[in-house]
Amino acid sequence: MRVSILLLHGIIAGSYCDAFTSIIAPMITALSSERTKTCLGRGVSREDVRLPASAKNLGETIIVEEDFTKMKVEDLKDRLRELNLTVGGRKNELIERLNGYYLSQSSSIVEPGTEEDQEEQQQNHIGADDVPDPPRVKEPQSTELQLLTVPILKERLRELGLPLAGRKADLIERLSAALMEDEESEKADTMSDVPIVEEIDDSNSSPVADNSKESTLMDILDDILDDMDEDDESLESDLEDESSSILPPLDDDNDDAESSTSESAFARRAKRKKYWKTQEVRELVRANDPRALANAEEMIATLEKMAKEEDNDEYLPGSLQYTLLIEAYAKSGTADAIRRAEDIVNRILGSDDDEQSIGKHVTPSAQMLNALIGAYANMGNPEAAAKATAILERMEYLKQFGKSLRPTVHSYSIAISAWTKCESATAAANAENILNRLFEGYDELLLSGEESKYVEELKPNNIVVNSVIDAWARSGSPDAGERSLALLHKMEVQSRMDDYDVRPDTISFNTCIKAFCNSNSADAPFKAEEVLSKLETNPQYPKKHGGVLTVRPNRLSYNTVINAWAKSSLPESAMRAEDLLLRMIKTFKSDTFATITPDSVTFASVLNALAKSRTVRFKAEKCYSILKAMIELHEDDGSYDTKPNIICYNTVLNACAFSARGMGEEKRQAMKVAVGTFNKMRQGKYVSPDAVSYGNMLKCCANLMPPGNQRNAMASRLFMSGSDEGLIGGMALDEIRRCVPPRAFLPLLADMGYDDPIRRRRKAHAVELRELPRKWTANVKRSDMASRQRASFAKPKKTPERRTRRHEEKVKPVIRRPGLLFEYGSSGKDM
Repeated sequence: MRVSILLLHGIIAGSYCDAFTSIIAPMITALSSERTKTCLGRGVSREDVRLPASAKNLGETIIVEEDFTKMKVEDLKDRLRELNLTVGGRKNELIERLNGYYLSQSSSIVEPGTEEDQEEQQQNHIGADDVPDPPRVKEPQSTELQLLTVPILKERLRELGLPLAGRKADLIERLSAALMEDEESEKADTMSDVPIVEEIDDSNSSPVADNSKESTLMDILDDILDDMDEDDESLESDLEDESSSILPPLDDDNDDAESSTSESAFARRAKRKKYWKTQEVRELVRANDPRALANAEEMIATLEKMAKEEDNDEYLPGSLQYTLLIEAYAKSGTADAIRRAEDIVNRILGSDDDEQSIGKHVTPSAQMLNALIGAYANMGNPEAAAKATAILERMEYLKQFGKSLRPTVHSYSIAISAWTKCESATAAANAENILNRLFEGYDELLLSGEESKYVEELKPNNIVVNSVIDAWARSGSPDAGERSLALLHKMEVQSRMDDYDVRPDTISFNTCIKAFCNSNSADAPFKAEEVLSKLETNPQYPKKHGGVLTVRPNRLSYNTVINAWAKSSLPESAMRAEDLLLRMIKTFKSDTFATITPDSVTFASVLNALAKSRTVRFKAEKCYSILKAMIELHEDDGSYDTKPNIICYNTVLNACAFSARGMGEEKRQAMKVAVGTFNKMRQGKYVSPDAVSYGNMLKCCANLMPPGNQRNAMASRLFMSGSDEGLIGGMALDEIRRCVPPRAFLPLLADMGYDDPIRRRRKAHAVELRELPRKWTANVKRSDMASRQRASFAKPKKTPERRTRRHEEKVKPVIRRPGLLFEYGSSGKDM
């Protein structure tokens, strides 16, 4: 008690503190010098005799130690032999052995002294037994948790509402942090039970666990304090006067502080558990994990259960938790899940009198309703889009009752995307109507002078307008291009208004070009190229916060226009597509800073346009020259985008096969190009032949070569080579029957090892693809396995009719002579 009073007085009064330190320090040093000599004589090393923690800043620390690290190994061994200890091991082991021995012996040290000294110590040490033992050092929680198994760790984490994912080290770290936080909160709860001024326990403040040393130090301090009490008897009374003037009296306000502290700690614990559960579900929802829905439902049920058991509404799920649950329902995509999401929204928006209503502790928000609109938007059908629009209209109605339910531009954008996925003219018109409602509501908001925050949330942007243009592009309507172009002009006008954040970008122009391409109108390619020409001028539009936005075309812009020309049936379509390709190549090679390069899609579209053209002469040679330009461009820049693929090679072969309408010279050149292209494919530098390649090559033989032994021999070699590589598909089987006459087809199969049709005396057109040996079709894709038999070789369909004696005789099917020339496209239809 005297130590605590003196220390407190030294803190309050600076003059007493100076006198106290000037008296204690010399006395401690003098009184402890004789005692430390005895300890050193007995071999005590590395032992610290320290003041209590309360007096540490007022006195000096006396350190008594012997540094074994400076001794040699031989001296250490001699010391160990004197103590009858083992001498084996390295120097570090010897030092540790000596330290351990002296530490174990230090507790049994008996300090010598006279009988008078012992009697004086006993008198001054009255009540020393009442001093409590020093507290045991608590083992770290992580060390205790290491002994637990993973299931037990997860069970404890589940009780605390913490995530269960991770390895054992992660579980231990998470549980240890939670337990430490709980201990801190418990300490805060019990702070009011601790007295304001309490007696300092000297035994607890010492870092040394030795009872004898504690008692020795206590004796020294007791002697010093007895002398100081004789000189200054009025110290305690002065301290009581000063402390009474400084410390406030205890009243009922402290009880309120105690309750508020406990309540705040409990609220923090509840918020922490809710946060961890919410964070786990949020990560699953963002990652589109299939477990997101089950975990979201478990989160809601767990929080409700915890709130009921703890009788605390802090655990109840709020708006954020229910929003995540609705998003999980939306990403599941099932009708039952979306129905549950809608039921949750209805319960939240229900009246307080309703028993199933959860709106008492859940505040409805626009994010929650946006998640429900997104759920219907993902379904992609008109019925779901109509329900999404109905929810948007409900938000427009509810905005007059609360600011939290006001629709934002994101709400309108999701509803528009719901109609965009329907891909119809009616859906596109509905999407544009929603856009018009957005502009009307925004204009009314500007006129009403509403707060600036909601004005920014409702301000239209490029995304919502581009979504409507995309809706028209997907509709396939004949006037889709014109409607998209009108929206593009509207964006250009609004880009120069300060109140709007709408300006065209590259996506806007590309989507408008796509709308013309999908409209299937006669002038669609011309309109699409006009939009591209405007884009090539690099138009500029002012930005919202200053500066200029320069819009430039990209590769998709050119590919979309080329595709529009390729799909067109106009005579000049192939040449216009080729001009665009040559323009891209010339710009890329001439301009040092050019970034737009044609890719494999660009080349394939031009090759397809030339192959389908009926007006281009020597189209086989043109296609081959374009293929060589593609190879040169790839070898120059080494880009993967310009690497020739199998589609480009097969399109060249198809163009050669469709050159049959030309004169004799054109046919010979086409056949020469076909053979050269097929041989390059056989070399395998970029691609290797597939089932379609063999089918196109056999088509070239049937269309470009006259009937005879030369055509039969060449077609037979191709068919045998394809069977060896396992690339005989439906197209190859059809074309070989066109090249080889029926009387030679079955013997060819027999020579290749399949004699079943000739043994059964079957017809050539009766042989089906699935009957061929498995190794002939082993490497054919599933899409090329279907047999696309021509009408000239197909079995005549049996029509139901009344059977009479006159019809009992079988009528033999009329088979067209295979020597006649017919041209067929890759889809099996005549040109």
